Amino acid sequence: MADILQDDQVVRAVRDRLFEQLALLDKLGESLAAIELNSAIEILNERVGDTASDASVDQLQRDYCSD
Repeated sequence: MADILQDDQVVRAVRDRLFEQLALLDKLGESLAAIELNSAIEILNERVGDTASDASVDQLQRDYCSD
């Protein structure tokens, strides 16, 4: 059980680091790369049982899913 908790902590740390990189890609205007990186973040969220907040989902839709 301790190994599982430690693994989850490591996955969350990696996910958080990727989220920082996502912000950098966004600032650079690299939207396609940002979308792909966000997919990886979502996979890691599912892996550890976390969910994205409604606000973050809304922000991503505004940023990358224009009409």
